[in-house]
Amino acid sequence: MEAVIGWLAALFAATIVVAMAVRAVRTRRGSRLRAAFGPLMGAGEAYQELHTGQRGLRDSVIESIQEQEQRPSRTDDDR
Repeated sequence: MEAVIGWLAALFAATIVVAMAVRAVRTRRGSRLRAAFGPLMGAGEAYQELHTGQRGLRDSVIESIQEQEQRPSRTDDDR
């Protein structure tokens, strides 16, 4: 039974590596690393959100952009 679980874990890891390689090859040249590791980083962020109970970086960035869009920015006329 332990050998079967080991083989399944190895197969799962190999599947993830192959999927990341395929994503990296299919994406345009400038963003290959982001495309390959994006799902893995997203899973890590989701784990962190669940583990700590805090919002992730993506949600924080989206919220700060929305706040900046709602507040008027300082212009040269304000001086």
